[in-house]
Amino acid sequence: MRYIVLAVIAITVLAIGILAWFFFGRGSPDCTEAYCESILATIDIPADFEQHSRLFERNPDAEPLPDGSDLQVTVPLEAPTTDSRGLSIYGYSTESQLWEPVASVTLDETGEHATGLFSDPPQYLAVFRRLNEGRQVVAYLRPGEVLHPTAALLATVVHTFDFTPAPDGSLQGQPSPRPATTAVHYPVISASSEIDGSVPNVDNILSTGADRTNHVRQILQRVAAHRLAGIDIAYLDLRADHRTSFTLLISELAEGLHAQGKTLTLTLPAPLKAIDRIDEGAYDWAALGQSADLIKIAPIRDQSTYRLHLPDILDHITAVVDPAKVILTITPYASEKSADGVRALTLTEAMTVASKLAIRSENMAAGGDIQVVAVNIDRDEGLSGIKWQPETATVAFTYKLNGGRTIWIENMFSAGFKLQFVSVYGLGGLAVEDSSDDVFLGNIWTAVEPFVASGQPVLLQPSQARLLPRWEVTAGNLVGGERGLVTWQAPLEAGSYTVTLTLTDGVERFESRIVLYLESLEAEPVEETP
Repeated sequence: MRYIVLAVIAITVLAIGILAWFFFGRGSPDCTEAYCESILATIDIPADFEQHSRLFERNPDAEPLPDGSDLQVTVPLEAPTTDSRGLSIYGYSTESQLWEPVASVTLDETGEHATGLFSDPPQYLAVFRRLNEGRQVVAYLRPGEVLHPTAALLATVVHTFDFTPAPDGSLQGQPSPRPATTAVHYPVISASSEIDGSVPNVDNILSTGADRTNHVRQILQRVAAHRLAGIDIAYLDLRADHRTSFTLLISELAEGLHAQGKTLTLTLPAPLKAIDRIDEGAYDWAALGQSADLIKIAPIRDQSTYRLHLPDILDHITAVVDPAKVILTITPYASEKSADGVRALTLTEAMTVASKLAIRSENMAAGGDIQVVAVNIDRDEGLSGIKWQPETATVAFTYKLNGGRTIWIENMFSAGFKLQFVSVYGLGGLAVEDSSDDVFLGNIWTAVEPFVASGQPVLLQPSQARLLPRWEVTAGNLVGGERGLVTWQAPLEAGSYTVTLTLTDGVERFESRIVLYLESLEAEPVEETP
């Protein structure tokens, strides 16, 4: 009898366990949706995020998604909300063991359900909200441009370049429509040496207290008229003698905006590293840090001094400004340094310079040896070729033009090493100079995404073998080429042939072609002997 009782108890416990797994772990046994509540109790969520739904798992019995189709998924939220700010659907990768943003969120009228659209549905998903106290992701956007898809998911703040200061202190321009993102939207008022007449206009505004106050009043009126949540002031390239007046302008503007419950952010040039001090120029970082809610450090283009000087610059800034207010801006633009200064290039423009081709041989006869050279990466001419520079943590190359130039390329590798400064100095987050979905720019979002998810930068560098030139030809043989010059052993048949050079920055591939025309071999005339 005792064994019968024990058997009954065992069977009962087993049955209860099965039912508990079935109903509380796996979810409803009748789930026929694309996603069902997961049998896993939870997966650790990333820092600085708050979970707003249960964990869902792809239903293995669901019908497969047709090629080229998107899957719309609606999941219930743990608590209703009408606030979509910072909400996104995240997917869990079992390979990387990281949560990654996979879809923006649309809330229903009651705020009880969140809907997302997927082209590549993840195995696990949940709805998270990025907390305000977490690191900021600031996306700058030119008017009329569309946000990069990853920027739309990750951004907490979007700045559109909409306004410039007029000579009379008013604002020229109109605010852009709110970008398709849950991020807050603060338009930018811009002035710099790159915007004709804008810096002299700011000079006039800062010349007297009355002009300064008028400018503040004009800004407050526009913010109120357009119902803006805040504004960003990006007055770059100001003279050092405007330091006090600019500080007073920002203090007065901050007081007016904060009285309306609005936000003030600043975009400032980085201080300069002098021999024995840090030179702030026109920008009093300590005072400005007291007034502004966030300060973004504008992109630093000269990579030859970036990693050498930035630690001292950040030591100085974070000593006088709350590090949580400081945002480091990274850029998808390459930089070129010459005797004329430093300028920005798109990735495509930079790689076009690298892949320029020329012919070194005068004899273009069929059957001969013809040299084709990538003139700007020819290491036999003393150039560097495309390589990883450890001292700058970028892919770079040097070439000869008007005294010599260096181009540094920004991509996922260099961005990862720049994001390291955000972690080391405990900064408030990062900004991306151009967050548009522009295929001609370097895709640095592949470095930003894991950094936001984990809080740690991914520090990788491309192998040098991958950065070597690759050559192809439609006929004949190629000899050499790894140093930038290739010898084409041409075929015996006359005609046109194409030599193709493929280069990479370690991420994207670029091709350059040159068409060569071979002349036929003519037999030497034979002299007749009498």
